Amino acid sequence: MQTPHTQFRKQYLQIPIAIMVILWALAFIYWQRGGEVLSALLLAYIGLFVGAGIGLYIAFPPLQRPKARRLVMLMVGGLLLVIALVSDHGNMQIEGLFFGVLTGVAPYIILHYALAKIVGPLVFGRIWCGWACWFAMVLDLLPYPYSRYRIPGRWGWLRYAHFGVSLVIVLTVWFGYHISGAIGDSGLAWFVIGLLLYYAIGIGMAFALKDNRAFCKYLCPISVLLKTTSRFSLLKIGGVPTSCDECQACVELCPMNIRVRDYILSGQRVLSTECTLCQICINVCPDNTLKLTFGLDIGGQEHIDYEPPRSRVRRRS
Repeated sequence: MQTPHTQFRKQYLQIPIAIMVILWALAFIYWQRGGEVLSALLLAYIGLFVGAGIGLYIAFPPLQRPKARRLVMLMVGGLLLVIALVSDHGNMQIEGLFFGVLTGVAPYIILHYALAKIVGPLVFGRIWCGWACWFAMVLDLLPYPYSRYRIPGRWGWLRYAHFGVSLVIVLTVWFGYHISGAIGDSGLAWFVIGLLLYYAIGIGMAFALKDNRAFCKYLCPISVLLKTTSRFSLLKIGGVPTSCDECQACVELCPMNIRVRDYILSGQRVLSTECTLCQICINVCPDNTLKLTFGLDIGGQEHIDYEPPRSRVRRRS
């Protein structure tokens, strides 16, 4: 006997499967008409991502969906990373963006940041961080997915300092030496060096703080852009206050330490700009209180679960 949840999954599985078939057909037609094989394969891969990735996420039981999300992130982040490495479009790090704006000869870099980090978050929030980031796809595979608490104080301001330092270095190099080679051919080398450095720092922070997302919370400069525009995101997590039994599963398992319950009980959507729309809170809620919603409101009101002083003393002892 099929449950309503099973019927729901089968109903919505038809959508990604249909999109996958259509994209595969278009890729085949494009290839048959003399199109580039690489472009046809890219189109077919996107179809595979939509069908296998999103379809698998829908098909999985709620508590197994984080595994499917990590698979989606590997597929999307891996694809974007490979494209960045083989397309010779220059340095895709934040420093590459600064050089691109100064020189005006890096349209791909500027377009990428404009769509994924500035305009996109106005609609979809920080979904890049939860589903597509090529740093997070590696960090999410580490053994500390749920840190429970965030370090109190102004540690989060380190990412703003990182953003500012990167900008100052680029401006110094540009105006002091007029070096435009930080993009183009040599830009790829800078991108790879920066990529490996970010991976090393992110993995090191994850093990030191026992928190996979420590780099995202305290040091990632790209989150400065994302947090700014995601305040106005149309897509946010909402819920029904009367159906919440205050079990706090959403708070305890949120990888970004957001007090989801506080927003819901106050009749608000989750207004935190730390939310990456990973939807773990939706999947672990035993009362099905939470869901993705579209609406007009302004975020920025932060309810974060910081480590209480008593816990810090106990951890040091």
